[in-house]
Amino acid sequence: MSESRLAKVLVLPLMLFASAFSTQAAADPSVPPEHARANRYGGDRYGGGWDCVAGFQRVADGCVKIAVPAHAFLDASGRRWRCDRGYINKGEDCVAVKVPQNGYLDDSYGAGWKCDRGYRDTAGACVAIKIPTNAHSDDSSYGTGWACDRGFRLAGADCLAVAVPANGYLSRSGNDWECERGFGKEVAACLALQLPANAHLDYSGNSWRCDEQFHLQGLACVED
Repeated sequence: MSESRLAKVLVLPLMLFASAFSTQAAADPSVPPEHARANRYGGDRYGGGWDCVAGFQRVADGCVKIAVPAHAFLDASGRRWRCDRGYINKGEDCVAVKVPQNGYLDDSYGAGWKCDRGYRDTAGACVAIKIPTNAHSDDSSYGTGWACDRGFRLAGADCLAVAVPANGYLSRSGNDWECERGFGKEVAACLALQLPANAHLDYSGNSWRCDEQFHLQGLACVED
């Protein structure tokens, strides 16, 4: 047998073995493809013992480079992109945020901007909120956008002063009043409580209870 014929006889089995090995490797889900790495935790949600490296995403049995549009960047995971500050995601692109007058950039908001304090988003524009006398902006996107100052209460579209009667004081809310201890609320006045014999002010200070070993009978405290 000539040397050339002998070489062909030896090379052919090696080629067949290499082809079979390559086919087996491509079909073996445990063998990482290009731009992938072995996953010691058993692979991703697609199965197999590998996942794509940062900047690539799985498509079928391979890893394809993630297309990052202009004005965007890969996030910390390396698996998705986000728009730069001042840009908003519109489909597959990052479009510059158009901030209206009296507004400012805000990445936490859907439109990418918010109105300044004292202004409200109205059809894409920041319109000044009309705040009545004795009121202030509450920086809310809902409701009127303002609240009455302490000591005033809402009356229609105005803020009217809370009329605190003698022996009364502003409540914690600041838009109502309560009676001092020892006085009871009667319509628009604080009247001194009239305690019967064998009675005492309760914990609130605006009513009374019978002493121990006495019980209420009508408006009197009688002995048990």
